[in-house]
Amino acid sequence: MLLYRTLAASCVVVAALAVAPDASAQTTADLFDRNTLQEIRLWVNSRELQQLRSNYQLNTYYVADFQWRNIRVRNVAIRSRGSASRNPNKPGLRVDFNRYTTGQQFLGLKSLVLDNIWQDGSFVAESTAMAFFERMGQAAPRESFCRLYINNVYHGVYAIVESVDADFVARTIGEKNGYLFSYQYNSQFHGEYLGDDYQPYKEKFEPQTHELEADTILYSPIRDLFKEVNGPDDAVWRDRVEQYLDVNRLVTYVAIETFLAENDGVLGASGMNNFYLYRPADSTKHRLFPWDKDNSFINPLFELMTRVDENVMFRRLMTYPDLRGLYFQVLDACARSAAEESWMETEITRAAALVADAVREDTLKQFSSEAFDEAVGLLQAFARTRSDFVLRELDRVR
Repeated sequence: MLLYRTLAASCVVVAALAVAPDASAQTTADLFDRNTLQEIRLWVNSRELQQLRSNYQLNTYYVADFQWRNIRVRNVAIRSRGSASRNPNKPGLRVDFNRYTTGQQFLGLKSLVLDNIWQDGSFVAESTAMAFFERMGQAAPRESFCRLYINNVYHGVYAIVESVDADFVARTIGEKNGYLFSYQYNSQFHGEYLGDDYQPYKEKFEPQTHELEADTILYSPIRDLFKEVNGPDDAVWRDRVEQYLDVNRLVTYVAIETFLAENDGVLGASGMNNFYLYRPADSTKHRLFPWDKDNSFINPLFELMTRVDENVMFRRLMTYPDLRGLYFQVLDACARSAAEESWMETEITRAAALVADAVREDTLKQFSSEAFDEAVGLLQAFARTRSDFVLRELDRVR
């Protein structure tokens, strides 16, 4: 292992020089081009690849070489990733370019995710959901599709997903040095106050930046957010909460999830899930970034107030007429935007056609090729009917 890493590390500069003239013409826009089915190749020591498969529930890193087009990056780190999607046959992977070689990047990226698309029979639900967040003016990770080869063996269709990290924050909202946390699902959580101790918040919010700072700096604003959310129902409740939460952004975010019939988001069936929490360096006010949307589109008749009353934070925000009005306003905008020139159905059809042949050749996928066709058809039906249903419901409830 040590010899392998040493040799790989010694080749980094040589490899960089070899690809530099052509690599300069490639950008992340090319990598995340939604109209191109990319090809990515990984080379991993066969023994370590077997260890990754055998220990797929662990986050152990292994050394690999990574290639996209004519760019080969040596001595990268890969590990198994995912929650319910983890499996030994078609592993979801996180790729860290700088773990073994300080400062090494790929197209300016320090890391990316190779999503095995294990739970989505259509293969295109999450990419469509993220594209829709972006269409609605929200910051969302970029995604594209690839054929993944490991040691020259085809492992099927994967999504290339932009990591939500400090560079993502800088790209999408132009901020640097803020505090970013990945929400970790470990038990049902509906926005309750978890007490004064930091530990329950540390277990749910994993820092992605400022990891070495003291708990009091990292977690006091998060603890205080949920303390105020669960505070007395009085005339200054909203003023107190707005010190720690951008309420307009949260209402907008949840409205988009609701339009997408998201079953595993902020108002998820098992509590809050699948988001990043962020606050600027000079503020205590938090906002959310979306993550992992393969449980969207579950039903075109998904009700507009589904599980609103289960979440302490959102239930109380909906008692304010202006915020309730904003929620309905965003749902209205979502319905019209999705239906405009059949945008959503067109996006689903385009993405499915792009990956269809590669999906049929994917022998490691969980579902059959017939199930893929059926799932795509259900998404297309969702896109054709969801907007009309939402607009009818808005006429009824407003």
